[in-house]
Amino acid sequence: MRCKFIIKDGRRRRYIGFKITDIKDKTILKSDLIDEFRKQNKKDLYVVRFNGEAGIVRCSHMQKDNSIAFLKNIKKINNQNIKIETLGTSGTIKSLIKKHMSNLKI
Repeated sequence: MRCKFIIKDGRRRRYIGFKITDIKDKTILKSDLIDEFRKQNKKDLYVVRFNGEAGIVRCSHMQKDNSIAFLKNIKKINNQNIKIETLGTSGTIKSLIKKHMSNLKI
């Protein structure tokens, strides 16, 4: 018996969970994160959820490793030094939160 997978819009998506550490003074907004992605010309990353310290981004399954490396290489947002730690990757938001981010409020 064959399994059938439903692929929306013909694309396979991956959701990457991350948290921002080493925030000193200011809070970081979702718009600040999006601006940084645009500045770095990363149009294939989409911010799904972000609460100021943790979030979820969506990318294609082919760009997953590049996207993780990109997130880890971001050192500044809004002239503020930060560090981004990736928590996990999944094919659905629900399983990402269940497996890797259950202790965070996203």
